[in-house]
Amino acid sequence: MSSEIVVPAQQTEAQKKRRSSSSAVALDMIALLLVMLYLLIPLAATLVFGLSGPNGFDLSIYSSVLSDADFSKTLFFSLGLALTAMMLAIVLVTPTAYWVQLRIPQARPLLDFLSLVPFAVPAILMSLGLLEVYNSPNLLVSILSFGLVPLLSGPPFVLANSPQLLVCAYVVISLPFVYRPIENNLRAINARVLTEAASSLGSSWWRTFLTVILPNIWPGVISAALLTFSTAMGEFTLAQLFGIYTFPIYLNQIGQSDAHKAALLTILSFAFTLVCVLGIILLARRQPGGQRADVEIAAAK
Repeated sequence: MSSEIVVPAQQTEAQKKRRSSSSAVALDMIALLLVMLYLLIPLAATLVFGLSGPNGFDLSIYSSVLSDADFSKTLFFSLGLALTAMMLAIVLVTPTAYWVQLRIPQARPLLDFLSLVPFAVPAILMSLGLLEVYNSPNLLVSILSFGLVPLLSGPPFVLANSPQLLVCAYVVISLPFVYRPIENNLRAINARVLTEAASSLGSSWWRTFLTVILPNIWPGVISAALLTFSTAMGEFTLAQLFGIYTFPIYLNQIGQSDAHKAALLTILSFAFTLVCVLGIILLARRQPGGQRADVEIAAAK
């Protein structure tokens, strides 16, 4: 009798678990649907407004936008600036964060503070400061930069109002978005233990970083790259004050004269940025796997 009573009770418990899991999945799907609607409805409304003309929908607006020479010129120029800033930020921050965590962990609070400084400094203030420094460097600037700023401020190197200086400014404003994901991944994998394990097998510092640490923090590096790319592609203030004609400036000029074209350009910019982001993600997924497991086995040994 006892067994006959226990079996239905177990079945009832299993049925309750299945029902709770199915209800949780349903709630997740509803939440996902609401988020998608929240994101897609404004884009759809912007697209409808951009295609609206005096006589209804007018697809010729798209052809006029795409035939504009400034559209492709500024779009690909901004793309080049964003990709350059993205690669420069990753190359500068990733080895630095690893070296600080490995050699001088006491300096980690200083890096945390420096990574938050761009949040406190407005873009307009930073751009004016950079222009002031590189347009007319004084004695104090020369001393603090060890003579580097005067060297880069005159011919043949003229950094003031140049795309090179704009890329460096993009790197500075994206520093919080680059440092934090990489630092979090370095803490999660216990970089010191992995480094010691690799060193015991005869690996050099750079080889350890490139073949052991970097594959393990790859998700953080990709997150940092995507955030830097998106920030640089949509930045307006720095480019405006530097006097460099980028895609956000072109979009602002079109918006002042034709709101319908500006709406279509916004949709095109979003689609282009989304394609680039998906391309970066797909390239990241082609990173050879299996290294993480091998590293963890070596560390365990």
